[in-house]
Amino acid sequence: MAQRIRISDKTVRFPRSTIAPDFDEKRIIASSPWEFVSLWLRQKGKDDACIYWEQAKAFYDSARDLPVQSAPLPLYYSFLNASKALLQSNNIPYKEYHGVTGLDLRTGIRPRIRVDNEGLKIKSNGFVPALVQHLGETETQNQYNLGEIFSNLAFIHRAVAVSYSRGELFLSIKNPRYVHHNGQAWFRADLPDEHTHGQTLATIPNTFKTSSYQNKIRLESVAKFSWSGARRPSPADIVQLSSFHREIRLDINYITSEKPLWYLKRNLSAYTMIRRYNITLMFLAMHRLSEIARYKPTELIQLLSGNRNWIIYEFVKVARKQFLDEIAAEITGFEISPAGVRQGMF
Repeated sequence: MAQRIRISDKTVRFPRSTIAPDFDEKRIIASSPWEFVSLWLRQKGKDDACIYWEQAKAFYDSARDLPVQSAPLPLYYSFLNASKALLQSNNIPYKEYHGVTGLDLRTGIRPRIRVDNEGLKIKSNGFVPALVQHLGETETQNQYNLGEIFSNLAFIHRAVAVSYSRGELFLSIKNPRYVHHNGQAWFRADLPDEHTHGQTLATIPNTFKTSSYQNKIRLESVAKFSWSGARRPSPADIVQLSSFHREIRLDINYITSEKPLWYLKRNLSAYTMIRRYNITLMFLAMHRLSEIARYKPTELIQLLSGNRNWIIYEFVKVARKQFLDEIAAEITGFEISPAGVRQGMF
């Protein structure tokens, strides 16, 4: 029977970080991820990265009381500098320009101002390509519109589904974990009862399968990786686990909270599937909104008055917390949760 992967007698968590998670460390309880990451960077001698991180916090704080039509500009620079801290802490070189540009996708005599007509393109050089390379994204598509990006973010998926009158792209899952048996390991999670009927199961990506156990339906990855099962895993074991985790996190997303809420991205023909991580998608979307806020504020007001304005409000309000949580995990490898609250949001 398959058992949970353990490292030195400690059960391996399913971590929030994708690139270099610290699988065997305990969850960090901190009053502020800003302070924890600052201290962590200084402890590691990453002073330049710490400067960018602390400036990111200043931009973040400046957006706290701004209305939605103004907040994207400082929030984008918060995202930019926090991401620079990530690359600086890993000694990743990058060009000092953004590496992404906005596009007007409106056509016709009376073009409509709506999220699906607000495009953006990743350039061949600059900061965004360096971030993409560090995250290991392999998608070749480099042009999107805001509607496509919003629909691929789990933390606003309900606002998207309601606004577009579509089904929800993301299915909630419980207890995501890694298990092993006979020298192989794989991903496993539990499906809530509301997601176990045939019509829903048919939309699960073909890289996953389901199995029944004690009248419950479990979700499992089709792919597996080598795992020795030794009490102290070998370096090769950890490399295999890290590589597998990086790949599967393109399909398994979370919403930040005291304990992350995990979701599977399923296959629905109504949506454009983007094979990029949340950090990249949030960065791109906030960049485009910041451009509109800076250069075309009247058009942003029109977007906020349109029939899909709820998505924009939700994104601007929630993305800041989601991005902070994810970028802090990527920088440190730790899962950082708030102290002193039951349902914490930083």
